Formats: sequence, structure tokens, C-alpha cells
Amino acid sequence: MSGVVPYVAGWVGFGFTVRVVALAIQQRPLLQKPMTHALSAAFFGGVGSYIYYLEQRQLELIQKRKHTLLENRKRKREYEEAKAKEHAMAA
Repeated sequence: MSGVVPYVAGWVGFGFTVRVVALAIQQRPLLQKPMTHALSAAFFGGVGSYIYYLEQRQLELIQKRKHTLLENRKRKREYEEAKAKEHAMAA
């Protein structure tokens, strides 16, 4: 769980910064309507959380696929070695 907290905190900071920059571009007071800052931070925090868990699921799928490919290569190598021995014995 410790990996998700800094990740989400970074996205929360990004969301807050986006809101401040948007207000700065509009030349409005930077802390006007603080609830919008909180909503922006919460939204980006949710995005960060989603991305973190999406990345974890993808890494898990990649590991499963890697394991499957390695098992297939091992079986293919064993099959080819058996065929070579069989061919050598026949000759």
C-alpha cells in the first residue's frame, strides 16, 4: 500500500497545480473558491489511483504471459531434443 500513497499524492499535487495555473491564466485570485481546488485535487487523485492499479494489473499480466512463453520455449526445446535423439538412434 505504501507505493500507492506517493503516486496518488503526486497526482493530487498535479491537480492542485492545474487549478492554480488555470486561475493564473485567467488573472483571477489564485485561492478563489477553495472548494474547486479540492475537487480538482480529488479528481486527479482518483485518476492517479486508477492509473496506479491499472499499471499493477498490466505488470501482473505481463509476468503471467512471460511465464507462459518461457514454459512453451522449454517444452519446445525438450521436444526438439527428443526428436534429435530419436533421429540419431534411427540413423
